Amino acid sequence: MNIDDGLTFVAATTADAGDSRIFVSSGLSDVHSFAATNTDTASNATAASRPETRTVVSSITSFSATPRTHFQIGGDSYQVQGAGRSYSLTTPDPQTLRFEVRPGDQAWYDAGHAVDRNDVALDPTIPVGTSISIDYQFMVEPNGPNGTFVNTASWFTTAEMNGYPAVSSPPFEIGLVGNRLHVMARYCPPGQVPSNRAGNLTQLTLWTAPDPIQPGQYNDIKMSANVSNNSSGYLDVWVNGTRVVNYHGPLGYGTPTYWEYGLYRSAGPPETAAANFRNMTLTTGSGPPGVSAR
Repeated sequence: MNIDDGLTFVAATTADAGDSRIFVSSGLSDVHSFAATNTDTASNATAASRPETRTVVSSITSFSATPRTHFQIGGDSYQVQGAGRSYSLTTPDPQTLRFEVRPGDQAWYDAGHAVDRNDVALDPTIPVGTSISIDYQFMVEPNGPNGTFVNTASWFTTAEMNGYPAVSSPPFEIGLVGNRLHVMARYCPPGQVPSNRAGNLTQLTLWTAPDPIQPGQYNDIKMSANVSNNSSGYLDVWVNGTRVVNYHGPLGYGTPTYWEYGLYRSAGPPETAAANFRNMTLTTGSGPPGVSAR
């Protein structure tokens, strides 16, 4: 079977005994529309199948866990931010990043701040008013008695769209309150100073999960956003196929943004926390796969 993306040949596959076919392309990422043709033993080719849209997840390449260095996911460059310990950031497989944070772990710029951190940040900034789609799976590891997940931090961020320059809390984030996922958003009206100390921020708790997160189980997370601090701003979030946030209104501070994820929490908790992020995909100009673009 030959598979193409429009006019471009992508891969050739051979059916196994169960007529299943699997292919992985290292040269594609983001959302593509695929069609297939089948060729029999006499070299007779069928007509192309109806195109189907799928997200191709790029592998992690040029991996480095050293702080201030970079690696790639597809064509995106991520900077390593954290303590640089042997456990801080690892790759269990080419699509997964594992983060672990322990008391006292910090990035080079965290000195003097009461935080623990091991995370990564996307290098290119995203212009104001850009439609953003983010899709990934997230799993916490058990760290408490009887396979539970324990979090005693006063705040715990796992992924955030940060403002640039980062003069205040992120325009939106998904994190943990205790052992429950939650989503927060913030904005500052145009013309006002968007710093935490200036008192001009509006902070919104958009969703808190009704049930505790299950350690060892992946959660499928999709987000669609436009970070604009006017009426064109929006944030939609789906968790495991259920839409949990449908916010339309000002978002952010009227400045560019950048994507950051990993484990970032208030200092003080004695427990170690670890989490896995896999199949991270960020695209601009459309909504998440399966969701109509705005």
